[in-house]
Amino acid sequence: MSFTNKILGCCEDNNDSGDFLECVVCRKAYHLDCLSLSKDVNLEDLSEWECPLCTTQRHKESNNDNTPVRFNPNVTMRACKRQALQSPPSTAPTTLSEGDIQNMFKELTLKISSKIDSLSTSISSELKMVKEEMTDMRTSMDFMNSKFESLLQEHEETKKAMVEIQKENSILKSSVNDLNMRINALEQNARSSNVEIQCLPEQKTENLTQIVTQLGAVIGCPASQDQIIHCSRVAKMKPNSSRPRSVIVQFASMRTRDEFLAASINFNRNKSNHEKLNSSHLALKGEKTAIFITEHLSPTNKMLNAAARSTAKEKGYKHVWVRNGKIFMRKTDGSNYILVRDLNALKDLK
Repeated sequence: MSFTNKILGCCEDNNDSGDFLECVVCRKAYHLDCLSLSKDVNLEDLSEWECPLCTTQRHKESNNDNTPVRFNPNVTMRACKRQALQSPPSTAPTTLSEGDIQNMFKELTLKISSKIDSLSTSISSELKMVKEEMTDMRTSMDFMNSKFESLLQEHEETKKAMVEIQKENSILKSSVNDLNMRINALEQNARSSNVEIQCLPEQKTENLTQIVTQLGAVIGCPASQDQIIHCSRVAKMKPNSSRPRSVIVQFASMRTRDEFLAASINFNRNKSNHEKLNSSHLALKGEKTAIFITEHLSPTNKMLNAAARSTAKEKGYKHVWVRNGKIFMRKTDGSNYILVRDLNALKDLK
């Protein structure tokens, strides 16, 4: 701002060397130093500033106060002296009129009200969004809770069903085991008149009935062809085995079968291994091989007999034998015999 054509209302110093304020009513200029205002004050905030004289005049007019100011001849009117340039700024507070305070209060009230309205609108919007999200979450939680309750109920029902199934399974296992034992007993009973001849060398033009008759004569139990109902070889349990196929002989009676077995046992008793029953006793061609005569066991009993012999080797049992389709074991010559009913009996052996 320039002091050109400006009328000072504070002092007589017309030097354009400092900031000033201009009254919006009388258009007179006032130095900031004369008004005791800091030079750091923002002049734009005082663009509607009124000088003290105009403010007083306006208050008088609003109060209908036309009483003239009394002149005191003893009071010397001095012009406001401008503050020296190098002196520190005055720290005296600025004198504000009641109208200025009211205007400032109104402006402050409007700003606060505007801020509150804006803040209230923002908070309301945010709260609305939060409420919507909480509603969605509550809906989701209700849905999840419903599903959880349903799954929990299904789980409990499944547990009950599993308990029933386990009971039924135990009953069925017991029934199956009982049926297997009965079937095995029937199969073994069907073989009660049979013997199995193992390791008998095979020949292309062999007559098995004649060989069995000859074998009976060797062991001291003559068996006529009338006593032999059927005689044939059976397939190997292990196709890759080098042993010849076993011969199954069905006698006319269980008594004949027992006599034939007893004669074979007596023939081998008190003999060395190379003197026991072998192919040379039958004048068969080829290498001399041992011949074994045993009871004809069912597949289940045959597997159990093999397991019993294997267990006897592992646990030091001296004797394993078969009588009437039943398998027995004895650890020493003087110990009691053990009847092997199933594989579980072998697991309990000591």
